[in-house]
Amino acid sequence: MSGGGLRQRITHGLHVGEEWLFANPKIVLGLILAATLAWSLFLPKLRVYSDFADLLPQQHAYIRGINRIKEGFGGANQIVMAIEVEQGTILTMPRSSWCMKPPRDGQPAQRQPQPGGQPDAPTARKVYLSAEGNFMSEPYYDPLKGNRTAAEFERMKKDVIANPTIYGLLVSPDLKAALIKAQLNEADLDYVKTFAELQKVRESLARPGHKIHVTGNPVLTGWVYTYLNQILGILAWTLALLATLLIVYFRRLYGIALPLLGIALSSIWGSGVHGADGHQPRAPLLPIPFLIAARATSHGVQLVARYYEELAKTHHGAKAARNALDALFRPGSLAIIRTRSA
Repeated sequence: MSGGGLRQRITHGLHVGEEWLFANPKIVLGLILAATLAWSLFLPKLRVYSDFADLLPQQHAYIRGINRIKEGFGGANQIVMAIEVEQGTILTMPRSSWCMKPPRDGQPAQRQPQPGGQPDAPTARKVYLSAEGNFMSEPYYDPLKGNRTAAEFERMKKDVIANPTIYGLLVSPDLKAALIKAQLNEADLDYVKTFAELQKVRESLARPGHKIHVTGNPVLTGWVYTYLNQILGILAWTLALLATLLIVYFRRLYGIALPLLGIALSSIWGSGVHGADGHQPRAPLLPIPFLIAARATSHGVQLVARYYEELAKTHHGAKAARNALDALFRPGSLAIIRTRSA
C-alpha cells in the first residue's frame, strides 16, 4: 500500500470515529466515567517511594559491575557523618560522644544513625603483625571498652597518624574532625524512618563545642520528604490560582469547568496507571504533576476558547464543538506524541 493510500485510510477512519463520537455523546461520557472510576481503584496502591537503584542506569556496564560486588563490599547508598570539635581534638571528646554501637541484625542499635544499616564491624581497623608473625586486626576505638587513659589516647593518636588510609581521609590532619560512614541495605530502605533516626542521632550528639555534619543520598532524599507537605500545599495553591484565572478570563461555566476537569481526569488516569503497573513515583519527581496540570490546562483552555469562537460564528453548539475538534485535534495529538517521545 502506498503512503498516500495509507494516509487516506487513516483520515477516513478518523472521520468515522468523529461521526460516532458526536452521534453518541452519552456513550462517550459513560465510557470516560467508567474508565475514570476503574483507574481510581488503583489510587490506594500508589505511594511515593524512592529507590536509590532507580536513579542509576541499570543497563550500564559499570552499574552491572557494582550490582555484582555490592553484596560483599557495599554499594554507593551510604551515610557520611562528620563530627567536629572546636576546642582540642576528637581524642579529647567525652566518652559519651564516641559511643556509637554498630548495628545488629540490620536493626538500629543504640545511637545507630539508620535502620537498614549493614551489620558489619567497624571497617577502620588497625592491622599489624604479632610477635609470632600473624596478621592481627582490631578497631582503633572500641565503644564497648571502658574509660581509657591519656596514654591509650596518645597511642591511638600515633596509630591514626601512621595510617595514610585513615589520617587525612577519615580523620582530619588537625585531628579536629572524623568521618563515620554507614553503609545501607538498598532493599526495602525506608528513607523517612532513616532520616528520622539520623536526626535523633544528631540531637543526641549535639552539645556546645561540637559540630555534626551529615551527607549522602539517603540524607538528601530524607530532606526531600520533609518538604512533601509544602509541595502538596504549593500544588493546591496552584490549582486555586488556575481556577481564579479561568474565572477572570472566561467568566463562563464551560471555560472554568472543562480545563479543571481535564486536570482531574489526566491526574486520575496517570496515577491509576502507575498504581496498576506497580511503578511508584519517586519523591524527586513530584514536580511532574505541575507539568501535567499545565499541559492539561493549556489544551483545555485552547479547546474552550476555540469553541466559543466557533459558537460566535455558527450560533450552534454542536457545530461549534465539531469545528473546534477539527481544528485542534491534529496539533493537540502531535503535541502529546512529541511530549511522550521526549
